Amino acid sequence: MRPRPEPAPGCTPCAYLASWFDHYMRRGPQHDESAAVDCAVEIRNHPHDPPKMTLKDTDPTGGRSRGAMP
Repeated sequence: MRPRPEPAPGCTPCAYLASWFDHYMRRGPQHDESAAVDCAVEIRNHPHDPPKMTLKDTDPTGGRSRGAMP
C-alpha cells in the first residue's frame, strides 16, 4: 500500500486530490493504483507559497550539482 500524500494546509485542489487518491486506493472495482499515483504526483507538484518541495544546490553526496553557480 502506498503512503497517503499530505495535502498542503488550506489548499482546496490538494484536498480534492487527496480524496481522489483515497478513492482510487480502496478495494473494489474503482481500485486504480496508477490513478492514485497520478494524484500523489499532482499534490507534490502543485505550486504553493512556500513550495512543498525545493531543489537543493548539491547532489545527495554533498557535491555541487552540475547546474549550481560557484
